[in-house]
Amino acid sequence: MNVPKLLKQAEKLVSYGKTAEAIEVYHEILSEDFQNNQVHSLIADLYIEKKDMQRASRHLFKIASDWSAQGNSVEAAASYRRIIKILPKNTLAREKLLEIFTKNGAKGEVINLMMELCSVAESEANAAKTIEYLEKLISLDPTNRSHSTKLALFLNERGLKDKSVEIFYQLARDCFREEHYEETLAALEKIRAIDPKDRNLPIRVSEVFEKQGKIEKAIETLLTSLAEEPAQPNTMVFLARLCIKAGKIEEAERIYEKLVKINKSYLAQTIPFIEVLLAERRLDRALAHIERLHKEVQEAPARQKCVELLEEILKLDLQKLDAYRLLESLYGAAFQYDQLAVTLRSHADAYIARCEYAKALDLARQLIDLEPYNEEYRRKHQVIEKLLSGGNRTQAPRKTTPGALPEEDDEDTRYASAKVDSHFDKTMSIVTDEDVENFIVDIELLEKFGQHASAIGRLEHVLKQYPHEIRLRQKLKTIYFDRKMPKRAAQECLEIAKTLQQQNQKEEANKYLREAQRLNPVLSSARQAVPAATIQAPAAATVSSTVAALQGDLSEIGLLDVIQILDNCQKTGKLLVSSEGQAGTILFNVGRIVNAIYQEKAGEHAMYALVAVKGGTFEYQPSATAFDVVIHNSNTNLLLEGLRLLDEANRDMNEAEALPDDEAEVPVQAASQEPLESRAQPAAAFMPSRAAVPILQAIDDQNPLEEI
Repeated sequence: MNVPKLLKQAEKLVSYGKTAEAIEVYHEILSEDFQNNQVHSLIADLYIEKKDMQRASRHLFKIASDWSAQGNSVEAAASYRRIIKILPKNTLAREKLLEIFTKNGAKGEVINLMMELCSVAESEANAAKTIEYLEKLISLDPTNRSHSTKLALFLNERGLKDKSVEIFYQLARDCFREEHYEETLAALEKIRAIDPKDRNLPIRVSEVFEKQGKIEKAIETLLTSLAEEPAQPNTMVFLARLCIKAGKIEEAERIYEKLVKINKSYLAQTIPFIEVLLAERRLDRALAHIERLHKEVQEAPARQKCVELLEEILKLDLQKLDAYRLLESLYGAAFQYDQLAVTLRSHADAYIARCEYAKALDLARQLIDLEPYNEEYRRKHQVIEKLLSGGNRTQAPRKTTPGALPEEDDEDTRYASAKVDSHFDKTMSIVTDEDVENFIVDIELLEKFGQHASAIGRLEHVLKQYPHEIRLRQKLKTIYFDRKMPKRAAQECLEIAKTLQQQNQKEEANKYLREAQRLNPVLSSARQAVPAATIQAPAAATVSSTVAALQGDLSEIGLLDVIQILDNCQKTGKLLVSSEGQAGTILFNVGRIVNAIYQEKAGEHAMYALVAVKGGTFEYQPSATAFDVVIHNSNTNLLLEGLRLLDEANRDMNEAEALPDDEAEVPVQAASQEPLESRAQPAAAFMPSRAAVPILQAIDDQNPLEEI
C-alpha cells in the first residue's frame, strides 16, 4: 500500500468537499496501519467537521491512550481536553485526565476536575456518583466547607436525613473549635430545618451562646426546649450549670432536685453546685448535699471528691461536727486509717471545745481501737475521762486478760452471724489474679486492725459467688484456724479438696482431706486397741473370682483409704463391708465406684451411709467382668458429699444435746411439725446411731496413705 499516495488522494477529496470519501480513504490506510496516529487525528478532525462527536472521540481516545502509554502526559492531557471540549459531559475523559493530574500531583487541577465530575453526575441525576465525588472533594479540600454543605444538602434532598445531620454537626464542631461562632450557629440552624426535634440541638446552641457571653440567651434556649419536653436530663444538667454561672443558685438547686428524682445516678452532677455553695460559705446546705452523695454514690472518684469537699468545709469551720462524721465514714470505708486517725482526733477536740465529753470519749476509744498501743491516744483517752468525771474518775481495770485466747465455742458464737459490713461493695467481681490479690490485701488490712468479723463476712459473701476460688478459701481457712475454730477450718479444707478433685488434682485433694481429719477428729476414726490389720494376697495357685484379694479391719485402715487404694490400682471387683452386724457392698469398675448397697439403700444414698461406718471389717474380691453403672459421680465427690452430710448431722446433734433439760422438753412440733431428730435428715438417716461416727482413719505425716 502506497500510504503517501493515499494521503494525497484524501487531501484532494477534502479540498473538493468530499469528506465522506476522504474518511473512507483514511480508514483504508488504518486497515493496514492502525497505529498511525496522524491518520487518527485527521479522521477525528473530519468527524468533528461533520458534527459526529462520538466517532471523533473514539479516535481521540486512541491517540490519548498511546500518548499515556509512551509516558507523554502533556500530549495525553491535550487529547483528553479535546474530547471534553467536543463532549462536555464525557465522564470517562475527565476520569482519565484526573488520573494524569493525580500522578503529577497537580492538586488544583484535580479539585477542578472533581468539581466538574460532580456537576456532570448531578446533571445526569446520578446520586451515587455525585456523593462519591463530593466525599472525595471533602477529603481533598477539607478547609472548603462548601463541599460539606453541598453534600449534606444533597443527602437531605435524597431522604438521607441522619447522614445529613451528622455532616452538619461535624461542620458545627469544626467551626466551634476554630471559634467561628456565627458559622457554627448557621450549621446548627440547618440541622433545625432538617430535624426540629433533635434533642442535642438546644444544648449545642446554648454552648455557642455561652462562648459568646450570652448566658441569658443560652438559658432561655434551654428553658424553651424543656417547656416542649420536660424529661431531658442532659439538657437539665447543662441548664443547672448555666444557672450557677449566672448566679441563680436557688434555680440551679431546684433543677438538681428534679434530676435526682428522675435518676439518682445524676447525684454526682451536683458536685460543681456544692463547690459554689462552699465558695459562698453556705456550709450547711453543702453538707446536706455531701451526705446524700455519701449515702447514694459508690464510685471512687465521686467519694474522693466528697472527702476533698469535707476537708474544705473543716478549713472554713472546725466546729462542723457532721463533716467530721462523714469524713470518718469515708476514710474507714477506703481503709485510709492514717487520715481517719487525724480526723478522729480533730473531731474529739471539737467535742471537747463544746464540752461534750461523752462524745469525745467515744471518739478516743475509736482511736485506741485503731492503734491499741499508741500511748498518745491512751493519754488523750485518760484526759477526756477525767474531764467527763470532773477530774476524779479513774480508769476501770480491764476484765479481759491481754493475749488470752478465746474458747472455740465462744468464737463460733461470735462469728456465727458474721455479716458483710455496710462499706463493702457487694457487687465487686473477682475475674483476674490481680483482683484476688487485691481482695486478700483488703482482708489482711481488716485483720491487722482487729476487724475479724468483717473479714470473715466479706470472704463468705464473695465465696458464695466464686465457690471455686481456692486462694480465698485458703485465706478463710487460715482465719478460722487463727481464731481457734478448727471445725470451720476443716469444712473449708473439704471444700478445697472438692474443688481440687474437680480439677483432677488428686494428690493435693488428699492432702486437704488429711488436714480436715487433723482439724476435726469427728472426721477421723480413733485408733482402737485391736489386732493389727491383716492385708493378705492370695497365693497364685488359688486365685479366683471368689477369693479375697484384700481384707482387713476398718478400725486400722479406714474405708476412705481402702477406696483410694482400689482407685489408684484401677481395680474391678466387689468391696464387702461388715459393721455392727450389717453388710454392705461397693462395686468398682477400673477403680471407680459404680454402685453401692447398704441398709436397704442402693446407689449414692447407700454410699453416703457407708461413709459413716464405724469399725468393722472389709474384704475385696476381684471380678473379671464389669458391673452396671448406677453411680455416675466421681469417687472423691461421693466421699466429700458423705463427709459434708456427716459433719452437718454431728453439728445438729451437738446443738440438740447442748439444750438445757427444761428447753429440751418443749415440743418442737409446734414450730416445725416434726421432731428435732428428723430435721437432721437426710444426713442423719445414713448414720447407724446418734453418736458422732468417725469414718476415716487417722492419716497423718507418720502414717501417709502412700505407705498403707
